[in-house]
Amino acid sequence: MTKSIYDQLNAYGTVAKQRVVENFSGWQLDNDRWQLTQIVSTCTASMADSNDGGLLLSTDSGSGSPSAFLSFNDKCQYNPSGFGFISTCKKGSDNNIGIKAGIGSDDGAANPANAVFMVEGTLATYRTLQTRNGGSETETATTTAVSQTEFGYKLEGTGNAANLYLDGVLSATTGSNLSTTKCQPLLYIQSRSTAAVKTWNCKYMECYNT
Repeated sequence: MTKSIYDQLNAYGTVAKQRVVENFSGWQLDNDRWQLTQIVSTCTASMADSNDGGLLLSTDSGSGSPSAFLSFNDKCQYNPSGFGFISTCKKGSDNNIGIKAGIGSDDGAANPANAVFMVEGTLATYRTLQTRNGGSETETATTTAVSQTEFGYKLEGTGNAANLYLDGVLSATTGSNLSTTKCQPLLYIQSRSTAAVKTWNCKYMECYNT
């Protein structure tokens, strides 16, 4: 009997966990999977018209810090006590932008009640691990300063800790304000200056339960 790829790569009887992989390729965003929720003003999520651009998140040039979340429309299938979230990030031309990416319980506000995020931009001087539980928040800074350089990162929940890896190196860890509420993938953008369009690109996103 021919076994599936999963059965060939895993021990007999191992139950497959929830997992999603998004390459952000093609001519348009998969709107059956992703929903853009406006928080302030108007933002857009589209495919970048550039080599290896992937997803392009953009704010408008309005005042009041335009912001939005790209999410699974509050379909929360991931366990913050045992998960992995792998992605890439590249900001536009300056640091006057706030970025959060990872998993969270809801997409209706800039600060979900429960979340594990990588924070980049003027929301932090250094790339930062943010954990939220019931509205309480802990931010654990790395020693890597924010920049416009593309980088890869991984968020990990182990049950007693949340970890942030930057380009494969463990850079921040915390055991404080760890969420126990099921979450969804979230990508957040916020302009930190008025009358200016702000952007960031994401070429890959993978999220899974462990």
